[in-house]
Amino acid sequence: MQSAAGAPYRERAARILRAVPPISEPAIGPAELARRAGLDERDAPRAEAAMAVLGVLGVLELRTSGQGEPLFRAATPIAHGCIRSLAEHLDQGMAVFHNWGRAEAGADSSAGGPAVLSGPRFLFAMESRRFAETGTSASPLAAAEIAQVVIKEGAAPGGESRYLVQYDARSRQYQLIGGHRRPDDGTIEHTVIRELEEELTDFSFHQDSDTVTVLGRFERLAVSRTSGILTRYRIVLFHLRTRRERIVLGPADRWVSERELNSGRADDGRRILFSALTDLAGGLAGLEPAAPAAPAGAGPRWDLVRRHPWEAMGLVLGLLGLAVSILQLL
Repeated sequence: MQSAAGAPYRERAARILRAVPPISEPAIGPAELARRAGLDERDAPRAEAAMAVLGVLGVLELRTSGQGEPLFRAATPIAHGCIRSLAEHLDQGMAVFHNWGRAEAGADSSAGGPAVLSGPRFLFAMESRRFAETGTSASPLAAAEIAQVVIKEGAAPGGESRYLVQYDARSRQYQLIGGHRRPDDGTIEHTVIRELEEELTDFSFHQDSDTVTVLGRFERLAVSRTSGILTRYRIVLFHLRTRRERIVLGPADRWVSERELNSGRADDGRRILFSALTDLAGGLAGLEPAAPAAPAGAGPRWDLVRRHPWEAMGLVLGLLGLAVSILQLL
């Protein structure tokens, strides 16, 4: 973008930033700021706009003159250093934040090093603070319709019922099977069936053996852990019932107790996203199990054996043969 004088816009902006006085000097208005930057009075509105952006970052001390003119100077010596660093970035054509295309906003990682300059994580922190300070009056910047499905496992004798969750590596948390409604999903019921078939191992929905019923519809305002944007979620919670012998688990799937769901934390320490429990009439205890209880010790490895019995048998026979060979050498 070129200015009327032919100088690149970023150079003009950098000059305005360098003209911001430190806290040890008097605050100045937009016209004086433009003059100190070597610009003319026509650039005073540009200088004022630049100060408005800096004000959002909290690096300015803002005052008003007796004539109602805004006055600016750096809030602290460190803030002045930040402003001058931004000017250097402009001169060098460098971006402060990066990775804007990566869905990693709520990722749990060290706050130091490159992570602090990750755009999505910065946005997540910024939006989280805005939401914390303004509460439900905060304006969401996005909206999404979500289908989630409760899949309950029947309790074994002396045990407790468990519920299926799946680990989402992008948001670093467990959540129910489900996802966003797509433009080509005819209804939200189509969404939940598609998500079941996409996310569950060896699952194909059959009308004669599988049913999904709506448990409730809820709205939630939350900062997305993938995009970092404050979002209004419209959640439709379903319940799956099936005639299948059992649900096959994938490597990211696990059964958790209602206690874990209530606490929002699995026994392995990872977060569980399930915000509809408090709004669900009667809770989860009265729901019919989707599938019978799994055998003791069942899990992803047991599912693998059930899905590949001949390969498992071959492995067992191979191990027995190896054991016999070692015994013959003794």
